[in-house]
Amino acid sequence: MTWIRTVPPPLADEDLRQKYAALYASYPPEYAVEVPAVVRPDGSADSIIASHSLIPEVMFHIFAAFAALMRPDLPLSRRDHEMIAACVSSTNRCFY
Repeated sequence: MTWIRTVPPPLADEDLRQKYAALYASYPPEYAVEVPAVVRPDGSADSIIASHSLIPEVMFHIFAAFAALMRPDLPLSRRDHEMIAACVSSTNRCFY
């Protein structure tokens, strides 16, 4: 669970809501589904993107660059992305 204040999409103002929508649309479709291990009993889940929601401009640019690196026409699969993320998170001792 994140311990910083976040603004989830349903509570976002129009500018932040548009940034969320643009980011989510730029990710490969398989990323639209939450990983079951991080979904709480109430259906909610922590969001790396929402953790940056207090500074929408920064959130958009950081995650737009990340989405560009995950384009389906590039040689890495989601499995590759997840393995890289898991190794980095483990090295950093981070749940994500």
